[in-house]
Amino acid sequence: MIDILIANNNQIAGEGIKTILQSNRGNRVLGIVNSIDDLKKNSSRYFPDIIVMDYSDSSFGVISIKEIKQIYKDTKILAITDSLPKSTVYDALKNGVDSYLLSDCDKPEIMEAIADTYDGKQFYCGVVIDILSEKNDTEAHGCEGISLSEREIEIIKLISDGSTNKEIADQLFLSTHTVNTHRKNIMNKLGIKNTAGIVIYAVKENIIKT
Repeated sequence: MIDILIANNNQIAGEGIKTILQSNRGNRVLGIVNSIDDLKKNSSRYFPDIIVMDYSDSSFGVISIKEIKQIYKDTKILAITDSLPKSTVYDALKNGVDSYLLSDCDKPEIMEAIADTYDGKQFYCGVVIDILSEKNDTEAHGCEGISLSEREIEIIKLISDGSTNKEIADQLFLSTHTVNTHRKNIMNKLGIKNTAGIVIYAVKENIIKT
């Protein structure tokens, strides 16, 4: 049984997430709190494995993520928010968010995120990865070629070693969904259509040694 606490100031959204989560008998929603003060007041009442939160409202805010981690040191945080600027998403992850979905993600993705987050993996929907990999406005006018993140280079190395998505996910402690999204983004950036193209790129750029 996965015990879940919902932190959301929007009652309709909170009840909607509760309905989705409780449709799986393996999930138990302990309650809904509508502010960081409400969460603190009930901290001795709820002992969640996962907190599903929308920190974008002023009732919570990015700083509340740190406070939650201080109260519940072993609890995982799954953020579900509207699309936000890269800097805000980055701050949320830096402050302790473990997994991240956007509010328009569908039910299967939410369920998968809960299961993987409970297992200690990081789960990001594809749009969140796109937000994090976007160039800053000041960088957009530069003359750089393809920009790959450290994580993408790490995945390229593992793909070139012949690792499957599941093996990469296990090694990097990510969900297979997140690895698959990274793989797609890598291929889009490089303009290639298959694994062989990734390996060829890795050899040419000395990402792996032959």
